[in-house]
Amino acid sequence: MINANQYFWRQSFFIMLVMLGMSIPLSRFAMSSFQFLLFFIWLLDGLAPSVLSRFFRKCNIFQASYHTIKYLIDLIITNIIDKTKLFWQNKTALVLASIFGLHLIGLLFTSDFDYAIKDLRTKIPLLLLPLMLASMPKLSLKQIHILLLFYLLAVFGGTIICLNEFLKQEFEDIRQISIFISPIRFSLNIVFSIFILIYFLTLRSIHKLWQQLVILLFMVWFISFLIILESAIGVVSIFIIGLGLFFYKMFSARSLQIRILMGILFISAPVIAYVYIIKQVTIMTVAPKIDFSKLDQYTKSGNKYKHDTINFGVEDGKYIGVYLATSEMAKAWNTRSKFDFSGYDEAEQLIQYTLIRYLTSKNLRKDAEGVNSLTAKDIRLVEKGIANINYVENPSINTRISKILLGYQRYSELHDPNGSSVMQRVEHWKASVLIIKENFWLGVGTGDLPSIFKETYERIDSPLKEQWRWRSHNQFLSIWIAFGIFGALWFLFTLVYPLVIHHNYRNYLLVVFFMILMLSMLTEDTIETQDGATLFAYFSALFTLSYPIKDNQSNEMI
Repeated sequence: MINANQYFWRQSFFIMLVMLGMSIPLSRFAMSSFQFLLFFIWLLDGLAPSVLSRFFRKCNIFQASYHTIKYLIDLIITNIIDKTKLFWQNKTALVLASIFGLHLIGLLFTSDFDYAIKDLRTKIPLLLLPLMLASMPKLSLKQIHILLLFYLLAVFGGTIICLNEFLKQEFEDIRQISIFISPIRFSLNIVFSIFILIYFLTLRSIHKLWQQLVILLFMVWFISFLIILESAIGVVSIFIIGLGLFFYKMFSARSLQIRILMGILFISAPVIAYVYIIKQVTIMTVAPKIDFSKLDQYTKSGNKYKHDTINFGVEDGKYIGVYLATSEMAKAWNTRSKFDFSGYDEAEQLIQYTLIRYLTSKNLRKDAEGVNSLTAKDIRLVEKGIANINYVENPSINTRISKILLGYQRYSELHDPNGSSVMQRVEHWKASVLIIKENFWLGVGTGDLPSIFKETYERIDSPLKEQWRWRSHNQFLSIWIAFGIFGALWFLFTLVYPLVIHHNYRNYLLVVFFMILMLSMLTEDTIETQDGATLFAYFSALFTLSYPIKDNQSNEMI
């Protein structure tokens, strides 16, 4: 039994934990604020208001103030000592927090302490959350469910607000509709929400048809939003993790017939996905054969068309260079836009090529009539550098595939990665591998990653523009670069250890969460930002340190 005072502080801690979880997909400021409040409660845990009131009843104001300050200092010191002991006795908490420890060790051989301190501030959740959750009472399964429900509502609310941004059609890149946190991190939250919904769908308490329908509707919405957001990593993560869970379920099935049927489905899924992707690639890159004798040779203004099926290539299954009348297109454009036809758009691309692609995407001819058919909104989109109407009006996985294909073609033909985030990553990884070769054992330290990348890009004369010369975009490479081979191996250990200790590999929520994070780390510096570090620290600590033991030991894998 716990007394009223203990109950108050535990409930306060739980409420702040819920609020922190809700802030992860919605606000970096709220993340920091609720972590501070959580730490404040952790420090004052056990404070008894009755003791304070007794001081002021029995003493004058000066004596009461003295006793109050002494009481608070003693309480805080006692909490720090006692709870730190609990933290040091918890191996899992120490392993999780050791990621922050790596960054502290990296200070020993860094030269840029300003950036290092900034980086440490970003990574504070990696220390703070394991410390607090390891030294506070575990949550009940009911509390875990309440926390997850509020988290789901926060993610859902975030998608609705982002949908409003999408409907405004004022973005230049679909990723700009994610107004709270990075679109990549937001998509990770959405993917995790989908698998949380699957978890709720399997609970015995969710047995009514309307409850199951509501859960399914939420799942459909989240998947639909990932498609709107063109989140390739999100869709791929759902597919791979879903396939992994299906594989587990196949081997746990008792009936041989069911195993065989599930095995066929398991093999069929990647085959179907492969066929679909190949089909879409073919549709987008192969245009129908053209009978040039049947094409119009002159515009309505009497100018001769040029039909170029070689130099301009194919986009969305259409030749970009057919029905091209450059001179009259230039004249028409210059009467409608302040951006000169021979100049550049706001994305620093030749505006004439942006216009040609945009007209192609709208099935318009590249002449005066085509330009005059554009709305004022179309003109503004071209000026911003948007070369395809589908990028704004029809974002989808197919649109994402189209962008990747165009980026690959440009990279392979011109060695220009700047127009594609996927091709930019290739350059990031090339630079990363070179840095690793030169700093294999010890790395460059906590604060030197920006400077070493800047130096490396300049040294290899990278085709990346200044604004795209980022870091690894791969968490494992980033850790290796910063802390060397031993730091990279330890980082891998910190990811695996929580899964195997105390049979945590049976914990469905933990396993799914770590699979999502592991996949994201292949293409992103996941924990190098506040929202990524908080997401990682929060749920890894929650599912390993606060999860009720009796439920953690049971087989929860679906």
